Amino acid sequence: SSGINAEYGEKQKRSKSHYVQNKKRQKKQARGRLSLDTLKSSTKGIIATANFLDYGCRREVFSLLDDFTDKKVEKDSESQDVDDEIAKEIAELKAEKKRFQIVDTTLNNMMFIAVFDDTIEVCQLVHNILSNLREKKERKTRFLQRIIPVSNTCYASVEDIKKTALEMIKDTFYNKTPKTFGIIFKSRNNSSVSRDEVIKIVATVATDGDTYSEFNKVNLDNPEYAIIINIVKTITFMGVVKDFKLLCRYNVDELTKNYAASIKPQNEAAD
Repeated sequence: SSGINAEYGEKQKRSKSHYVQNKKRQKKQARGRLSLDTLKSSTKGIIATANFLDYGCRREVFSLLDDFTDKKVEKDSESQDVDDEIAKEIAELKAEKKRFQIVDTTLNNMMFIAVFDDTIEVCQLVHNILSNLREKKERKTRFLQRIIPVSNTCYASVEDIKKTALEMIKDTFYNKTPKTFGIIFKSRNNSSVSRDEVIKIVATVATDGDTYSEFNKVNLDNPEYAIIINIVKTITFMGVVKDFKLLCRYNVDELTKNYAASIKPQNEAAD
């Protein structure tokens, strides 16, 4: 029998049509997205991971981005008619799509949103989002797990990672101001570079050999700066963030789990 046994909690067998529809939905969602293969070096953006339900996570991320990068100009109702306002809103929506574009990572529960707005500093933006949620003690998401800023991308090779790390951190690290740092590394679907190799080379870059080793100290427990490196297939995503421990390692779910929800389930929101 394909029914569900409620007493023993057995799952109901899904029909073939369920999987067909799910496959169609995935293909539809992938249309118009950038692919990892076409991603240019030095692209900035945001990595978002989901607990489950990618589309729910995607909706929540774009909602947060909309809240914290609001560029909409207030409308003067006396000088604009309804048609002008509608045309302006359509233009704004089109511009929003160009500012943020999903890159198809082909991985479940992980997406990359490329940012094509030069006025947005992604590391500061994500820090502002998390700090605001912490300060106001708000829970605005259910499906979003982590939100990680990416200030630079490059090909997944030791040489390219070294070069990109230098460009990314030299302004912050190459001075005589005492600071601590940690390197956070994660690799998915890649075997061309090793964790130890990448961490060693980036740590060397962070201290410029021994030049700044007196001032730039490793602190894995609570670093002032966390250098986050994510490798997905042939692409490396890199960023430098602050308050990594304070903001629960940029885990939105963990940061806000004890906060009162400021969102309503969909069935309630329609009431």
